[in-house]
This record gives sequence, C-alpha cells and structure tokens, in this order.
Amino acid sequence: METVKYIFFDIGYTLVNEDNVWIERCKEQAETQQALDLGITADMLMHDVKTASLQFKSQWKSVIAKYGFTQSAKYKSELETLYDDTSLVLEHLGQKFKLGIIANQSGDLLERLRSWNINKYFSTVVSSADYGISKPDERLFTIALEKSGCPAHSAVMVGDRLDNDILPANKLGFQTVRIKQGFAKDQIAPSMFYKPTYEVNNLTELLELPFVLR
Repeated sequence: METVKYIFFDIGYTLVNEDNVWIERCKEQAETQQALDLGITADMLMHDVKTASLQFKSQWKSVIAKYGFTQSAKYKSELETLYDDTSLVLEHLGQKFKLGIIANQSGDLLERLRSWNINKYFSTVVSSADYGISKPDERLFTIALEKSGCPAHSAVMVGDRLDNDILPANKLGFQTVRIKQGFAKDQIAPSMFYKPTYEVNNLTELLELPFVLR
C-alpha cells in the first residue's frame, strides 16, 4: 500500500456528535401546525431520518418531501458537540500526517472549527457551501486533492456514510475508513464499491490502523 500523507475527515457523526441537533429538529418539526394536523410525532420523524440514511437518501429533505411539509425546522449547529476523543486523536494524527476536511457543511464551518478549537489541525478545508457541490459528488473530493497537493493514492477519507464518504473516495483511489457512529452506522454496502478499506467504531480506534502504526 502507498504511504499515507493526508487524512481527510467528514464532520457530522465523524468529528462531531449531532444527536442533540436531530432531537431538537424533530421536536420542533413535530410542533408545526402541519405536523400536528397530520399526527406526526418527533419519534416518527426521528425514525424517518434514520430510515432515510439507511436507504442512502437525504436525511431531512426526504422527510420533508414524504409529508409535504412547507415549513422546515432549522438545523441548529450550535447544538453540535465534539466527540470526547476528537481533539486528542487529531492532535496525535497531526504529528504524523497532514489533515483536511471534505464535508457537506454550511458557510460558517471555519467559524465553528475555531469555536471547537480544532481549526489549527487542518491544512485543507473543503466545504460544499464554498463550491456549490455536495457529496457524494466526486468533484468535491477532487478539489480537496488539488488544494492539498496530495494524490488520491496517498490520501485517506474518514467518514460515517457509505454513500457520501466511502463510495466517492473509493472511486478516486483513496484508502477509506468508515466510522460507525450516528444514523449511518447500520448502512449495508450494496456492492464492493461501497466497502471501506477499514472500519472503526470511534475515532480512537483510528490510532490502531496499520497506516497509522506504520
């Protein structure tokens, strides 16, 4: 295997725990008049979000479309929290590799990275909001490679979704790590193209992978 020079990360359910965001979002949506009229509860909406993820669909847009909601509760990024091991793992990996981000995120990503005090670890940050391209579009990954100056065979992509993170990175020749956190942890690969090079249950387990220990 090629020597790894760059490790790219997704954000949601990879570096950041979104549980509180989704609980609140589903609760607020269930309190809209449309949801009340339809008898839609927060628990039902949460179930739909999880199901959409398992089916490789957009988590929220598919739910809004399913019920024909004209009002949509906002995603409150201020409710996100770093996983307990995020900073420690980034600190460790940053001593050996260049680190980057490839993520579907809003325009305030850099501000949020600073608020979590982890912006210092990343040399390359590529967000969908900056380019008008969203994962699984491979172009977002290509942009990250061009910005970093790293060839795909020397790069690793770490993310929670087989469809958004693993599949496009595999196609381009990255090594891939699926982190089994969040709604997508029970996704099943429909073909070999979706299968990651490695699987871990949390960020700390990254430190035990062969390319890190090498």
